[in-house]
Amino acid sequence: MRKTTIGVIGSSGEIPGSAGDEIMRLARQVGAEIAKAGAVLVSGGTTGVMAAVSQGAREAEGFVVGFLPEADYSRASPDLDIAFPTGMGTMRNLLTARCCDALMMIGGGAGTLNELTIAYDFGTPVVVVEGSGGWADRIRPALFEGAWLDERRTVAIGFASSAVAAVDEAMRRAAEPKSTRSLPVHVGSAGA
Repeated sequence: MRKTTIGVIGSSGEIPGSAGDEIMRLARQVGAEIAKAGAVLVSGGTTGVMAAVSQGAREAEGFVVGFLPEADYSRASPDLDIAFPTGMGTMRNLLTARCCDALMMIGGGAGTLNELTIAYDFGTPVVVVEGSGGWADRIRPALFEGAWLDERRTVAIGFASSAVAAVDEAMRRAAEPKSTRSLPVHVGSAGA
């Protein structure tokens, strides 16, 4: 039986001060809750939020996959079970956003926002963990009708304020069929 995949998107950079410590603690909790739910954690596999969620999942005996931006393992989190050295740089954002059953957004900058918009285009549900800083705390006022990134209404953006609530919502939303309002996907001859 295929396992549910929950992707976590967030900043790879260091977040200074006590706010950064709190965000990393929250990220570790999210990783642990994903593992406890029996899902596979997928992320960009490097530093910052990605390292913290990977650590939390590993400590809770979960399974962790990372799509690395480099063509080698130099920045790979030590808590990954499987690391894919894509060599794609930020283009690897497509992989997490399109391959996971649902995504969770913790904080984040421009790269995280990019992953959110890719997920939205493809119809992948996203749960934003409010109170985690960055775009996670700025996206709600920018939404169309309080739930959508644009008028297409591809997939509603969800919100949660704790690790447990966010993972519960992501697991529930992961079971939803992908929206048919997204951009078409090229399947090529292998998909025929």
